[in-house]
Parts: sequence; C-alpha cells; structure tokens
Amino acid sequence: MTQHAGGESIDDRDQLREIKEARAACSAAIGSLQEALDRIGSARSWGTYDTWFGGGFFSSMIKHDRIDEAEQAMRAVDAALDRLRRELADVGVDGAAVGDVGVSDLSRTLDVWFDNFFTDIGVQSRLKDADRRLAEVGELLMTVSNDLAQREREVESRLADP
Repeated sequence: MTQHAGGESIDDRDQLREIKEARAACSAAIGSLQEALDRIGSARSWGTYDTWFGGGFFSSMIKHDRIDEAEQAMRAVDAALDRLRRELADVGVDGAAVGDVGVSDLSRTLDVWFDNFFTDIGVQSRLKDADRRLAEVGELLMTVSNDLAQREREVESRLADP
C-alpha cells in the first residue's frame, strides 16, 4: 500500500470508491425490486378479479397489461442484479448468491388462448411465485446492503486513523 501525507492508503481509497459503487448498485436494485413488487401486486389484484369474479374480456385485457408491466419490471430487476453482481466482484464479494428473478410468459400465453378458470388459477400461481422470488431477493439485497455499509464504515475508520 502506498501511503499519502494524511496516512491514508491508495488501496483503501480505491476500496471505498468501489464499495460506494456497489452500494449504489444495491440501492438501484432495491428500487427496481420495489417497482416490480408493486407491478406484481397490481397484476395479482386484477388476476383475482378476473378469476373469482368473472371479470370478462376487459378485466382480462387489463390483467394482461399489468402482467406485461410486471414482466418488464422483473427484467429491470434482473438487469439491476447483473450490475450489482459486477460491482460486488469489484469489492471481492461473490455475487452469485444474488441470482436472477427470471421471467416466463408461458402461463400468460395459455391464458390468452384458453381464458378459463384453470388458466386463470395458473397465472395467479405464477404471479404468486414471482412475488415470492422477489421477496426472497429483497431479503438478500437488504443483507448485502447492510454488509456493504459495514465494510464502508470499516474502510472509513481506517482512513480516519492517521
């Protein structure tokens, strides 16, 4: 480590910068995840109406619009998680545990062609699974965020000690 006049090392300053970048990526992933949870919630609400209250054509169309929005939001989460994994690698953390949310539209396709109670239940199940996956990823992101904050405090403490 090269020392500067204030006793701080170049390595610690570089590490602090990388940690801050990883924290920003984690914060962005959490924001994307919250947006996806909101979209899934809306799709599930419309799905419930369509399934249990005989929604009909218009509610099915709204439900499918909400599903499209949820899928788009989940793709944004996956992109944010990919960025986070790259930033975590920069600070020496294996980001593989972060994983992906993943999106599949098979149930939606079936629901469009065979709009009935059973396909509606299938779509609701798929949305519930997506909601669960997002919640799991959210818990993991909070852990990563807390760990990065702790690392940041440790590096800042070393930089503050002459």
